[in-house]
Amino acid sequence: MHLFTKEIDNKLFKQYPMGNDLENQVVVAKIFNPYGRGVWYLLNSDPEDPDYIWAIVDLFDVETGSVSRSELEELKVPPFNLGLERDLYFAPISAKSLYEGLRKGETFADGGTLA
Repeated sequence: MHLFTKEIDNKLFKQYPMGNDLENQVVVAKIFNPYGRGVWYLLNSDPEDPDYIWAIVDLFDVETGSVSRSELEELKVPPFNLGLERDLYFAPISAKSLYEGLRKGETFADGGTLA
């Protein structure tokens, strides 16, 4: 599975000028570990350096920060040594709403839909 499509890239690049401003961005895509912990909610990417992605990461704690596209694409997860997956049914949600919800312990199935 391709984690990134041209449509996703275009949306990530468009939001890049917003930096870490969660109030005015939507989550573009959700990447997850199908075998355990780890969800990356992608917000924006530098068009000049597409390996740089700003995201909300829910791994051991909920944080915002930069992640590497190439690392997400190359990561192999035990026990089957398979890669991460993109949630094909993810619906866009406000980055601020998602971040605040995750910090409260809420989970999100389809973007803004509580699981």
